[in-house]
Amino acid sequence: MPDKPPSSSIRSVVTDAARRLQPKKIVCEEDRDLGRLEAEILLAHVLKKDRAWLHTHSDRSLPTAHRSLFQKLLARRLRYEPIAYITGEKEFYGLPFFVDKRALIPRPESELLVDLALHATSLLAYRPTGLFWDVGTGTGAIAIAIAKHLPKTRVFASDISASALTLAKKNAKRHKTKNLTFLKANLLDAHVRRYLPTRLLAYSPLIITANLPYLPESDKKTLDPDVVEYEPSSALFAGKDGLELIEKFLRQLASSNTRFSHLFLEYDPPQTKKLRALAKSLFPSAQITVHKDLAGRDRVLHITRDL
Repeated sequence: MPDKPPSSSIRSVVTDAARRLQPKKIVCEEDRDLGRLEAEILLAHVLKKDRAWLHTHSDRSLPTAHRSLFQKLLARRLRYEPIAYITGEKEFYGLPFFVDKRALIPRPESELLVDLALHATSLLAYRPTGLFWDVGTGTGAIAIAIAKHLPKTRVFASDISASALTLAKKNAKRHKTKNLTFLKANLLDAHVRRYLPTRLLAYSPLIITANLPYLPESDKKTLDPDVVEYEPSSALFAGKDGLELIEKFLRQLASSNTRFSHLFLEYDPPQTKKLRALAKSLFPSAQITVHKDLAGRDRVLHITRDL
């Protein structure tokens, strides 16, 4: 019978932390191993290794300094601070991004916006001369992913938060995106209205991605503390039905007659009926499509216009 590993071994430390981190209630299959996954992510961060390294060195003893730091990070997670804020990083569309409390943590669901935008561009004969606008860019993840995949295409990203834009610029520098411009702006305000015409003369058509705040205020009572207590409320919630900013933006686009060919808008699944009706009333000649995420839920409203 093999000897029991010492309590300071990687295996024992991870096992103990996994037990403490494991959700009390299993909601989905992924929850069954969530505690161990989070423990491994935190310890890999402390050791500056990947999780595979932990598995192949599980009997190795942890130095006191590493154990102490790990326990501090574990305590933060037990107070519901998101893993991404603790490690300062989150992967999105295969790219690592700096994250902190200045912006929303990029979600896997939002990768659908990138997929759809890139696909729309691939159908254009004049692909290199397209212009992308990412509204409410936050960490810059969506805009940077597009800019990286289409280095000959111009991308600009806007956000009302100066601190979020500082974080987005840091991520753009990390990924060396030379074809990306940032603009501090509130939706389609005067700054954007001055900027767009000058760019559209040289780059056409305009493709818009928007991941604006879309949760109703009532969700604050039901969402996990990881979200409500740590992520910026202004990047999550938008009025009673969650559509306050989305509706404002769509009305701005319609009233200003902004020349866009595609708009990809992320939203909350229960909003489908109301949002589709609003889009059809504002853009009666446009094609309105709803795309589902990997979980099969309505996630992105797609407005297509012939220019």
